[in-house]
Formats: sequence, structure tokens, C-alpha cells
Amino acid sequence: MCGIFGVTGDKDTTELLIHGLKRMEYRGYDSSGICLNNEELIRKRAVGPLSNLEPLVVDLPDSKCGIAHTRWATHGAPTVENAHPHVSSELDVAVVHNGIIENEVELRNFLKSDDKELEFESETDSELVAHLLSKELKKINSKIKNITEDQILSSWKNVIDKLEGSYALAAVISGREDSILFARKFAPLILSHDGKRGLLASDVSCVVGLSESVFYLEEGDWGIIKDLGVKIFNIDGDTVELKPKKLEWELGDAELGGYPTFMLKEIYEQPRVVRDCLRGRLSRDKIKGVKIPYHPRLLRIVGCGTAYNAGLLARYYIEQLSKIPVILDHAHEFRYGAPSGPKSLVVGISQSGETADTLAAIDAAQERGYPTLGIVNVESSTIARNVDHIIGIRAGPEIGVASTKAFTGQVLGGLLIAMKLGQDSKNFHREDLSYFDRHARMLPTSMERMLNDQNIKTKLWEAQQYFSGKNHAFFLGRNTSYPIALEGALKLKEISYIHAEGYAGGELKHGPLALVEEGTPIVVIASEGSSHKKLLGNAREVSSRGAKVIFITHQEDELADSHADLVIKVPRTHDLLQPLMYNIICQLLSLNIAEERGCNVDRPRNLAKSVTVE
Repeated sequence: MCGIFGVTGDKDTTELLIHGLKRMEYRGYDSSGICLNNEELIRKRAVGPLSNLEPLVVDLPDSKCGIAHTRWATHGAPTVENAHPHVSSELDVAVVHNGIIENEVELRNFLKSDDKELEFESETDSELVAHLLSKELKKINSKIKNITEDQILSSWKNVIDKLEGSYALAAVISGREDSILFARKFAPLILSHDGKRGLLASDVSCVVGLSESVFYLEEGDWGIIKDLGVKIFNIDGDTVELKPKKLEWELGDAELGGYPTFMLKEIYEQPRVVRDCLRGRLSRDKIKGVKIPYHPRLLRIVGCGTAYNAGLLARYYIEQLSKIPVILDHAHEFRYGAPSGPKSLVVGISQSGETADTLAAIDAAQERGYPTLGIVNVESSTIARNVDHIIGIRAGPEIGVASTKAFTGQVLGGLLIAMKLGQDSKNFHREDLSYFDRHARMLPTSMERMLNDQNIKTKLWEAQQYFSGKNHAFFLGRNTSYPIALEGALKLKEISYIHAEGYAGGELKHGPLALVEEGTPIVVIASEGSSHKKLLGNAREVSSRGAKVIFITHQEDELADSHADLVIKVPRTHDLLQPLMYNIICQLLSLNIAEERGCNVDRPRNLAKSVTVE
């Protein structure tokens, strides 16, 4: 969600703060702001994208310390008053915050009871932290310059002990021109220090190119970062000695690289994701490097949004190849159900590895004594550190808010689990793996050929016309194409703002058919075997009621042409891999439609990357 960034010990602080905000604007773009820490705090804020803030910081004085924020609104509308950084009444403390303070009402009442004249500038929960720290400091000495560092740290600990909920916090104090206080609870926060310059950020994309290694703070860690070093304490106040870890990504991974949008770039990176994800793990006779911490009789998969859709496809794969039953849960609902049945292996899927609901589900599973496995992109993330084992999907930074390449990696991660369990249970045999391996090695080339096929590009343009002036659309699938229908509908609604729903074809007659009218665009995604023939029947049903049918299938399908207004055919591959080919077509279709409607595909309204609040 929101992104925070801090710099200390560099004369180009303003430039670096803007650089950091640009790197993580995908975390929120309702407003942004910076605060420089000189003898006095200098604050600039703006509503809307970062480009609205940049003109305001051009002539700011030099500073060696500052904090910055890009906001996804949770408490209060996107206004200048609600934009971060927030300051205390005396303008002696400034704070940036990612998360939600759940005891906001109690803290607001506490502050007002102590100072009835206190006026809150914003509607946010975050502002309260600035007032609380200012209040704690004044208990010690009205002149902040006379307060020692130990006293400042004690005051900061008193503040964070009062907070309930989730937070990644950074605070600066007027006159302390080399110091940033920080704290982390249930929200990501990393630090970097090279002996002269300290950096603080919500995620690694901000520091790629600025540092080669970072410190990953653990739950409850807090402390102070200065130009000369870092002090980190745990929740009990004990000193923590963290070892820096080398960054996984390089500078070019987080840049456009000649593409007009990150979404298009990341769609075109999917052949590389397939190669990297399967490299060293797949061979003709066995699955390697995939550790499953338990041999289960039942699996529980948890995820949100695109990760949930990838989990649904993984469920089909696992049940088909291993014969082990799978229950799929929305991560935010998992912890509310009572555990039942055999001891389960819980698999959490998350691109960032910081998704709050998925992290909470993993915690709930571990409290119940369940072994856990994570499918994540960021292998240094909180989920990756907390689960028993991980499968890193190796997709590289995903900057576009609407997930594309991560879905491909997540599906492959689920497929690797399915094949490993299938081998262990003697249901997926060596000859099956050899046949799959042959097709998997050819898949990246098939994807590249498809992405550059001029005929497919023409078909996509034709399909795009069916959505002109439309505000409703449907995606239909069955069996392994049903998750692609869900994901296709999600992409279209995320970036084009067309109301789109994905359905299993068998559900049509149970309600959704009532919504089909003349000209309704319906995307049908091919399946395999008998379920494919049923989808052809579904296509006929909606067509007879005036719908415009776009059928996505493979080049060997000879039946689709007589059942649709437009057919898009992709290269044929293994049945288990074919859904990935169809999904890329859905991604490209959604992107084209969104751009035709003038939408910003990298920064869709009301959404943000890495959902770190529940």
C-alpha cells in the first residue's frame, strides 16, 4: 500500500527522496510528500501523482536528512491535509507511516484529554504518532536539542508501545539533522547503510542501484538510523545485530527498458520467467530443489487476487497429478474457519511476500501446528522468512500494479509442487515428467513467437472493438481454463474499469445468463477434453442471446470457428501449460482495451501494489 522512504548522510537528499518515491509510486498515488530535516522541518505535499509534487521541491535548501511518502488513502480522502508527512503542533516532529493504527480513537481521545486546545490537521491515524512523540519528548525537556539520544530512543519506544495495528514508521525531529527513527510491525521495512549514508524504505525497488545490500527488519524491530550507523532493537528493547543481505535484483530490473509501460514490459518478460523459474528444478526424470516440509493427506492453499487465481489452477494440478485433495481459501477468510480433517500442508502464495492477509493466514496455520510452504517472488520477504520452505518464482521486480508475470511464476510454482507430490505418491510417472519436460523447454520460445505474431496482434485489435462503449463483460472457462477466466476478468476490471466477471461455464444457467444482452462481449477460454465441448455449447448459448463471443483457443482446435464471432488461436503446448498461453492473450486484450479508453495501466485508480494492510 503506502510507501515510505528516508535518507540520512547525503547532500542530495531531496533528489534521492524523489528518486525513491518514483520507484515505489505503484504502492500509492493518491498523494505524496517529503520533509527535510534541517534546523527546522521543511515539508512539501501534493495531491495526485508524484509529478504534482516535483515542482514544489525544486528550490528547497540543501539537506542531509529527510523522509518521504506516497499515499494510498485509508483514513481520510486524498487531500493535502491528509497527505504525509504529518507534523506535530509544535512542528518539531514529522512522521511517515504505512499501515493502520487500530486504536486511533483511543489515542485521539488521550491526546485531547491532555491538551484540549489541540487541533488535528488531518483525518488520518498517522498524524497521531507525531503528536505522541512530541508529547513524550516534552516530558523530558522542552528544548529538544538538550535531549540525549538515549532519551529520544526511550521516548520513541514509549510511543510505539501505545500503538495497536500495523505500521512501518519513520520519524524525524527538528534539529536532529542526522537521525531518522523507525519502527516496524506487520508492515515491511528495510534499511541500508554504507558507513556514510543511511537509507530506509518500504521495499527493495527504492534502493536498487543505490545499495548492494540491505537489512531486513523483523517483526517488532525499531531503532534509529544516522549518517554514521544504525541501532536496531527488538520488541523487548534488546539490541539486535542484523547481517546485511545482498540485493536479489539489479538496476535495469526496475526500469522501463524502452517499453512504454511496465505492464507491457512485464507481459513480454514472461518467457524469461518460465526459463528462470524452471531452471535447475525440472529434468526428464525428477523434480529437483523443491522441498515439501510434510507429506500431507490434505493441502490448504491461501492467496488474494491474482495469487488466489494462481492457487485455483495449482489446486487442479495437485489433485490431478497427486490425487491429494486441496482446499483453496481466500487468505483473509482462512483464519476465521475452525481447523478440521487431517493435518494439512498450508501453501501461501504472494508476489511481494508481504501481503498482510496471506501473512496472517500463514501465522494462523502455524499456530494450529500446520507445516507451511510459500510461493513468493521476493525471497527475502516476511512470508519467505516465516514459512518452513519456499519456492521462489524468480520473476524479478513487478512494478505494474496489475500482476502479469508473477501469475505465470506462481502457476509454475504450484505445478512444481503438484509434480513433486505426484512423484512422491507414485501417481505422476517418469515418462509423464519426460513428456512434460520436453514441452516446458519449448514453452518460452512458443510464448515469444506468440507475442510477436502479427496475426494475433490483428485479432486482438479486432477483439478490442467489441468492448467499445461497453461497461460489462464476461469471461468463461471450465476446468483449468476457469482460473484463467477469473484472472482475465480481474485484469480487465483492474485496468480498464469495465465491470467484468469470470465464471465457470456450468454456472451460466444459474443466474449470470440473465445479464447477457445484445452486444455483450464474452471471452471464452478453451479447455481440454470433454469440458471443451461443453464450453462450445456455452458459447452457443450466449451467442443466441446476442452476445459477441471471442474464443481463445489453440491452433489445433477446428471447432471453435463455428461457435464464435472471433477466434484467437495460440501455439499448442502441453495441456498443463496451455492455460499460461491463453492468459497472456487475456492480459494483452485487457491492456489494449484500457489504453484505448485512456486509462493508466500501470497505476489504476484506487489500487496499489503490495497490499500490506488488512
